[in-house]
Amino acid sequence: MDTSKTVDVVMCTYNGERYLREQLDSIIGQTYPIHRLIVQDDRSTDGTVAIVREYAARYPFISLYVNGRNLGYNLNFKSAVMRATADFVAISDQDDVWFADKIARQVEAIGGHNICFSAHVRGSRLEGARRVEPQHSLKALLFHGFAGHTMLLRRDYVQREGAWLDCIIYDWSLALNAYFYRDKAITYIAEPLNWHRTHPDEAARRVGGGPSVGAAAAALGPLAPYVVGYRHYRQLQHKGKWRRLYTHVCAQTASDALRTEHTMARCMLSPGALPLLRLCLCCMRHRRSTYYNKAKAGGLMGAVRGFFYPLIFAYRNSDFDD
Repeated sequence: MDTSKTVDVVMCTYNGERYLREQLDSIIGQTYPIHRLIVQDDRSTDGTVAIVREYAARYPFISLYVNGRNLGYNLNFKSAVMRATADFVAISDQDDVWFADKIARQVEAIGGHNICFSAHVRGSRLEGARRVEPQHSLKALLFHGFAGHTMLLRRDYVQREGAWLDCIIYDWSLALNAYFYRDKAITYIAEPLNWHRTHPDEAARRVGGGPSVGAAAAALGPLAPYVVGYRHYRQLQHKGKWRRLYTHVCAQTASDALRTEHTMARCMLSPGALPLLRLCLCCMRHRRSTYYNKAKAGGLMGAVRGFFYPLIFAYRNSDFDD
């Protein structure tokens, strides 16, 4: 195994004492050598910092930083990533478990790409956890990102200011902007390389968990994502974060090579029925690379899901809330 390329792992912590040791052990146990494990704590009030200090005393490659004030999810990761000095940066949550060959497989696969990411398994227990295989085309990334804990990134990319948008969650921003820097954006390993542990206190539940849609929407049953989704879509179009995101995409896609993506972003900025209809038709036409669940994009129902995807995306969407 060629280990000439160096890898820094960046972990952000906040009140993560319950599962932290298992994640630290899985990083220490990687078959590929870790240049440095950078842990940045966002003012935890439990035993998180003490646990990291204990590990740092045993493993000199672990560096602990404690923020002077609480920065929040996005800014904590951004400022921590800027401390990296290795060729590549791997992002880590505090409560997952990495499989032993995660970094080795990703270093081998990344080549000249900005990001290499992988499938993962998700569940409260490893046994029976479901497999997650996100879409990662630029069209798909207009609607959603993929998990930061599955990413290995080139340092020269991840430390660019332009990779970090403050209007969406950090990992979505990194994935989206990978298409706007260098020729090779993202490569993918289809095998799961880590376990995303689900539990009541995980950050994914606190960030982008989705708003309640109310009893009236619940009464609509399977029609709710379409009926309520339309109303939410119109509300989202007026939000500042929404407008900043898709204005950014429009500016970055103004070339013939990205004409479809440019059209989709312009439609998302434009009020009225015709731009929405045009967006829905684009999503239906490109549903196999756009719809979040590729397995459900085939056949007649796949065409229906693809057409209504902008409304499905808007239903229960809290990504753009202030």
